Amino acid sequence: MSSKNYSFFNLLESSFFLAIFVQSLYLKPMSENQEKYDLAFLNKISGGDTNFIKEMINTFKEQVPEFIANAEKYFYNKDYEGVSKEAHRILPGVGFLGLKHIEGDLAKLEEFTKKQINLDEVGDLLTSSVDKMNEIIGIFNKEFDL
Repeated sequence: MSSKNYSFFNLLESSFFLAIFVQSLYLKPMSENQEKYDLAFLNKISGGDTNFIKEMINTFKEQVPEFIANAEKYFYNKDYEGVSKEAHRILPGVGFLGLKHIEGDLAKLEEFTKKQINLDEVGDLLTSSVDKMNEIIGIFNKEFDL
């Protein structure tokens, strides 16, 4: 019986490594930055059209400076409703690009300012969101030759 188990585990191990080898032949290696974004949704709705994906990235890049200027202005004027609206306005673009690490901050920013709760955290959330957006724009510029 132990020889059967041994053979079974050898088969599993061999199959696993074979699967990894075959997959490596077909998959493009991921850059370390690709864990910061996920373009699966855009790939799916566009049928893999890289021009469409680049247009969406460029649209996001155009929206970010306006978001930053408006959100910071509203924050410094303690216009929390304005901050909430700005976060709400940019969230779909962040979601389409699979920017989960930014999406969470923006969702909290929107909720806290809309409900006027945890206002002591709003400044840090805004700063974190802005820093992460600027970082991802740099990554997109580099990886997509924009």
